Amino acid sequence: MAIREGDLIIPALRLLAATRDGFMTTTDLIEALEAHFQPAGIDAQLLSGRGDTHFSQKVRNLVSHRGSRTGLQTRGLAEYVKEREGWQITDDGRTFIEAADDIS
Repeated sequence: MAIREGDLIIPALRLLAATRDGFMTTTDLIEALEAHFQPAGIDAQLLSGRGDTHFSQKVRNLVSHRGSRTGLQTRGLAEYVKEREGWQITDDGRTFIEAADDIS
């Protein structure tokens, strides 16, 4: 079954929270999420005419969809830092994953 963009949220926040300063570049986040999810099937296939896999494009979509109502930034869970090309977890993001951990 293909991995959905929404499936990336909690693992991405956990990865950000685990770093010393709560920040990861998008490139590093792609690599870490690939190690976590180990994409297969369609997710592991290269997009036509691009160097990205379907999976890495979904991670990149976290950036392009950051302003949507379900986006990380709109929800206040993380902020995209354009100058550093990556994500910074917020206090609300840390609280969100703590609550998710309490549920699971």
